[in-house]
Amino acid sequence: MEVLSSRVLLRPSDFGAGLAWYRDVLGLPVYREYGTGGRVSGIVFFLGGGFLELVSGGSPVAGGSAALWLQVRSVDAEHARL
Repeated sequence: MEVLSSRVLLRPSDFGAGLAWYRDVLGLPVYREYGTGGRVSGIVFFLGGGFLELVSGGSPVAGGSAALWLQVRSVDAEHARL
């Protein structure tokens, strides 16, 4: 599988504490923030060759509190191969 990009998504039970840990304690650089009405509901950090994304409870992560997203050239080709 040729992975073009990857992202680990986390939905911490305490978004503020998670944000403080990854931003302030670990010092991960911020790639982008998003939300509505001046409220941050997600933040993406640079993580080497990929990204780490924290999302608040209002932004669903399919399947639970963590997910791994892999970007490939053709999802149909990879589905057929697997």
